[in-house]
Amino acid sequence: MNQIDDEIVHLIAKEGNVVVVATIDALGMPNISPRYVMAVLGDKIVFADAYRNKTFTNIRRWPKVTAAVVDRVNRGGFQLKGDAEEVTDPELISECTKKLKELKFDSGPVSVWALIVKEIYSIKPSESSKLPLFSVYS
Repeated sequence: MNQIDDEIVHLIAKEGNVVVVATIDALGMPNISPRYVMAVLGDKIVFADAYRNKTFTNIRRWPKVTAAVVDRVNRGGFQLKGDAEEVTDPELISECTKKLKELKFDSGPVSVWALIVKEIYSIKPSESSKLPLFSVYS
């Protein structure tokens, strides 16, 4: 897959490295939660969970994830869809631990995971936003 576009990376940084992550629970109920982006590596967005919460539990059960980065000023942004995978690289986990401390979390990560982006959609209100900007499926 191609790398995540620079426009998306810049928007994530502009919005304070915060995206909204959506998962599904065991009953099919959606859950959303803000998450700090720890890193963008090629086609992956890396997250670190400081707590075993709903997102953590949902990903363990069903790894399909959507993340949205919203451009509040221009009423746009992007939706990134794909699969979550556990990160096991000790150096990356160490970097995430440092970033969580910088963000004033009182503990290190209980989980470090990456969203492997497989589809990207614009969320700018328009007719064209129903079609992916990028998809590994097409």
